Amino acid sequence: MTRAMDFITIDVYDHPPGGALRWGRATKAALRNGIPGLRSATVNHSNHATHELIPKMIPGGRALIAAWDSDRAARNAFRGPLRPVLEDDRRFSLDGEIVRVRLQESHHTWHGWVPSDEGAGSVAKSDPLVVVVHGVLKPRHLARFVANNVHAASRAAHHPGHRGSVDISSNLPFEHTSVSLWESLGAAIDYAYPPGGHASAMKYAQQQDTHRAGVFLRIRPTASTGSLGLESPAFPNLPPAVRD
Repeated sequence: MTRAMDFITIDVYDHPPGGALRWGRATKAALRNGIPGLRSATVNHSNHATHELIPKMIPGGRALIAAWDSDRAARNAFRGPLRPVLEDDRRFSLDGEIVRVRLQESHHTWHGWVPSDEGAGSVAKSDPLVVVVHGVLKPRHLARFVANNVHAASRAAHHPGHRGSVDISSNLPFEHTSVSLWESLGAAIDYAYPPGGHASAMKYAQQQDTHRAGVFLRIRPTASTGSLGLESPAFPNLPPAVRD
C-alpha cells in the first residue's frame, strides 16, 4: 500500500532548556516510549556553521527532526508526551510537508528512515522552501568535504534569498545534515546550481562518491516560529508553529 507524504516538524534550540545533555536525554526518553503517528525522529547536535568561520566541534545547540503520519499526530504529541521537552519557547520551530525526495542511491536512508513524498503537490518558484541534505561521509573524504563546505556555506549566508540555516548531526564528525531556509524555490535554485560554491561541492561529491548515505529533501513550510541564525524571523508571512 502506498503511504502518503511525510509531515515534518523541526525544532532547534541554540540553548536547550536545562542544558544540552539533559534536554537530549529527556527528548530521547520521550521518543523511546512510542508516540502514535510518529514515523521517524532524530535528536541532534546543532550548529550555525554558515555564520561561523570555524564551527564548534562540540556544538551547544540541539535539534529534534520528526516525521509524522499527519499534522494531527504531531499536534497530539506536542500536547502530550513531547510537551515537557518543547514547552520552552526559546527555539526555532517549523512545520512542513515533504514535496520531493531524492536518494543518492536507492538503498540509502536517514538512519533507517526512507522519507516519503507520495501525493505531494508541486511548489511554485515563488513559494518558500526548506531544503534538507543528509549525508554520512566516508572518513577519507573529511578534509576535502570541510574545505568545500566552507565555500558553499559562505555563498548561502550571503545569498539574498537565504532565510537561515543550521547544521545538525547525531554522529560527529562524519554525519552531517544541513537545514536551509529560502524565501522561494527560485532563490534556492539560484544558490544551488550556478558555477562555484555549492555546485562545485556537489559535483565533487558525486564524482568521487564521497558518502555512504545521501538523502535530499525539499519541504514546503506550512508554519514557522522564530529565526534560524538570523536576527529576523525566517518566514514572517506563515502562521506560527504550534507546540502546545
